[in-house]
Amino acid sequence: MNDLQHILNEVSAIAHQASDIALGHFGHVAPDRKADRSYVTAADREVEAFVRRELNTRFPEDAIIGEEDDDRTGTSGYTWAIDPVDGTTNFVLGLPHWGICIGRLNDGVPDVGVVQMPALGEQYTGATGCGATMNGRSLHVRPSPTPDNERIMTMWSTFYNELDLDGFNGYVHTHGCTVGQLTYLAQGCYYAAITPRVHVWDIAAGLPVLWEAGGVSCLSDGTRYSQMDLSAEARLQVPPLIHAPEPELEDVRSMITFRS
Repeated sequence: MNDLQHILNEVSAIAHQASDIALGHFGHVAPDRKADRSYVTAADREVEAFVRRELNTRFPEDAIIGEEDDDRTGTSGYTWAIDPVDGTTNFVLGLPHWGICIGRLNDGVPDVGVVQMPALGEQYTGATGCGATMNGRSLHVRPSPTPDNERIMTMWSTFYNELDLDGFNGYVHTHGCTVGQLTYLAQGCYYAAITPRVHVWDIAAGLPVLWEAGGVSCLSDGTRYSQMDLSAEARLQVPPLIHAPEPELEDVRSMITFRS
């Protein structure tokens, strides 16, 4: 077993345990509002605290960043990014599309990712050179064999304010969970996905899953995206990205205009 597969197995176990914590709150949660007016719940705080403790025990030299707590510096060059509940609005409303995200960056490049979807009983994993899986089954993106008007693209809910989809006459789906866009693309459900400007922890776990399944990511100008900017100036933000199977990427990009 190589080192990355061993690390992936360790993080998979952490995610399974964190799933039990989150499910203990699901269906009866009273949310608070953060400064940016987004929801936060006791589940967010408890899951992140648990994952941080487990990562600190197993990887004490690695840095840790997360949505709900302060950053921890490290000395190894590795950084763990945690989103304890991606899709908190869905979680609060009792909808099943929300996930626990644990991703590792190697000098900014996502190389290990575990996404747990507790309410759906799904765990997605990916690590560089190890492939991508869902509940142990190999995942592969699927270049669209369907007619143009039957293709499905997934993106954020306010896309109509920020994008023009010139030439795309298929369907647009949104389900309120950023990382879910990547995992469902990785298993061939979608033709493409577009993620808005998000934080590192929103997609750090999903990108290794998608990339190991054969997907690729790019900026709006077509520049391939692979390294996250962890500098203070970037404020741990990731620019809007287009994700698709390799053969489809340029075709997808040609259909999308980002409004300035």
